[in-house]
Amino acid sequence: MESSQRRILVYSPRTLWLVLGVLVGLALLGASLAFNFGKQFAGEELVRLEAQRDRLEAQIETLEQHNRELREHVVVLQKSSEIDRLANLEVRNSYADLQNELLELRRELEFYRGIVSPGNAKAGLRIQRFELVPGNGAGHFDYNLTLTQLKRNDRYARGSILIEVEGLQDGKPVTLPLSALVTDGAATLKYKFRYFQHFSGELVLPDNFRPQRASVRLRPRGKGQPAGVDTTIDWPV
Repeated sequence: MESSQRRILVYSPRTLWLVLGVLVGLALLGASLAFNFGKQFAGEELVRLEAQRDRLEAQIETLEQHNRELREHVVVLQKSSEIDRLANLEVRNSYADLQNELLELRRELEFYRGIVSPGNAKAGLRIQRFELVPGNGAGHFDYNLTLTQLKRNDRYARGSILIEVEGLQDGKPVTLPLSALVTDGAATLKYKFRYFQHFSGELVLPDNFRPQRASVRLRPRGKGQPAGVDTTIDWPV
């Protein structure tokens, strides 16, 4: 009874190798399918990434171009603003120059009107202007002198001009003549005019001299000349 229920299993090597071959084939097939699928997926992902990269590069190029245009626009605006500022400055300077020129012309006009139409002014010589302004260097001063003749312009006024500077030298009062104050130019000034005459020059003071006042004296020369006149001004600070 027991012997009839027993089974004898016989394993054939050929069958075993066949099963192993099938399993290996299935494994290789699976690996091949996985590789091909991965390759296909990787190729599609690469194409997608390359397309995305191209889009980003195009956007970057667009942004860079826009940035360049903005910078160029800023430069143009800055240049335009600088040009406007310089133009406004030039207009203001030109206006100031014109105002100064107009003031100077008015002064000249009043000066010539005073000669042509002196009104009730007394006839004779007049020291119309005598001024001192600092020059180039310590102790250097420029002088400007204008003489006029009123109501007797039918004859020449002739004579000499004495310019003197009063001050202190080593603590003592001293009066220096023009000859001691000029390094070049005429040490003696002479005038000859019918209406007016201008004089200008440079005075150079000694190092240890402290000026206080300057005076001008007109000394007529010849018969029938108008009387001489004097004027004194304080030395400019």
